[in-house]
Amino acid sequence: KQWYQRRVRDPAQQYPAQQYPAQQYPQQGQQVVVVTNQAGPAPQTNALIAWIACLCFFWPLGLVAVIKANNADKCISRGDFDGARREGESAKKWAIAAIITQVVLGVLVGILYAIYVAVIFNSISY
Repeated sequence: KQWYQRRVRDPAQQYPAQQYPAQQYPQQGQQVVVVTNQAGPAPQTNALIAWIACLCFFWPLGLVAVIKANNADKCISRGDFDGARREGESAKKWAIAAIITQVVLGVLVGILYAIYVAVIFNSISY
């Protein structure tokens, strides 16, 4: 009949007491100073011009600009403002390259089309 009897243990024996250090609070006369990062505003990512270059102009170079702008945004979220500035400037350069490339290609295609039309009209005999 002893096997069904419950044994009650003392909780102090079951779990040893843990000692935590006492909390330290500033005294009434002390001042608490919180220092934050005073780096200024975040640099520009140039994402808008990158997306415009990608969607409206020469898209391969515009896509590189979008990726650079995205990297700049990631750098800002990490707090790396110098890296974000570099990536943002790079995105702007790639976007400008995409716009210039599209303009040059457009002019070349226009010239070739004009030559083609001139040859076709000159070859028509009346």
